Amino acid sequence: MKKRLLFIAFSVVSGLTALAFQRLDSLETQLKTVEGPEKVNTLNELYIVYNQLNPAKALEYSKQALELANKIGYKKGKAAALNNIGIIFKNQGVYDQALEYYIESLRISDDIDDKEGLASTLNNIGTVYSLKGIYDKALIYFIESYEKFKELKDEQKLVGALNNIGNAYSDKGREDKALEYFSEALNLSEKLGRINSASDPLNNIGNIYFYREEYDKALEYYNRSLEVEKTNKNLLGQALALSNIGATHLEQGNLQKAEEFQMEAKAIATEISANPILKQIYKNLSEIYAKKGEYKKAYDTRLLYDEVKDYVQNEEANRKLAQLEVAFELQRKEKELEILKQEQEIQQLQVENSRIVILLGLMGTIILVGAGITVFKLRQAKR
Repeated sequence: MKKRLLFIAFSVVSGLTALAFQRLDSLETQLKTVEGPEKVNTLNELYIVYNQLNPAKALEYSKQALELANKIGYKKGKAAALNNIGIIFKNQGVYDQALEYYIESLRISDDIDDKEGLASTLNNIGTVYSLKGIYDKALIYFIESYEKFKELKDEQKLVGALNNIGNAYSDKGREDKALEYFSEALNLSEKLGRINSASDPLNNIGNIYFYREEYDKALEYYNRSLEVEKTNKNLLGQALALSNIGATHLEQGNLQKAEEFQMEAKAIATEISANPILKQIYKNLSEIYAKKGEYKKAYDTRLLYDEVKDYVQNEEANRKLAQLEVAFELQRKEKELEILKQEQEIQQLQVENSRIVILLGLMGTIILVGAGITVFKLRQAKR
């Protein structure tokens, strides 16, 4: 069966610019002097730089931005921070948690009528559904995002939206349609002179040729994508391009080259905890070792593949379990309250019944006493 490669889903960072890369030092300095909304914006800009260089530091800055935005009531900054945290979790393969952050970001952007934030987050929700294999739903979000970027006349973001629509069609098995969108995304990127945004469609066009077994063409596009990612200093993109180049050499029977590229990809993916890419790398390495007759290494690497795969699945399963536990605890407390309420109602009824019994007893006594007095008076009258 033909191996499945990863298509790059373009994640949109709202309110940030690629100029942040050129301003890294000044951003770090600026962070020490600014306050309020400006500080939130600076933290969010630092995220875009570190997300590609050091995801752990990117997450730290995003959490700081979220905390400060909450504290000062800066909704636009909060929505951007939530969106950014969602991207980090998506890259780590923790998809349900990514969705939680995206949906909260979407709600805030809608409340404050932030059209750019809305379009960005719609796109990012689509990427998660695509990665979860819910392709029809992903396509709906990608098209809605595309329409909003079109309204905003944001051609740079349109490149990413076109790329993602292509991904959705590829996932649905419509490779010709996918190639149309990837090519349109690449052409628009080149027309804008923004070669830094060309890496995603380049990689994805390479995947189409890979599936068609046109390996030389696939390598051409993967290598072009790798060069762009190196220029962008995007470690995630570099790891994926290297792994795809290695997978292509594997199909061509160039086992030594295939191993070299996979090992280079592995070093980067491990450094940035890119678990979905690590899954692909370990699977490819296991196959390489098996074909080289290194069966012990093939077996050990397959175990690593299973471990990473289980980790990603367990992250999702643990979150679902935690949600179930919270729901169960809530139901238990509600049940306890209901039982307590019923017990209180029973006690109240018992008190009321006791009062009725006492009242009836008193009334009975009064009637008996009254009857006795009446009988006594009648007897006295007869005498």
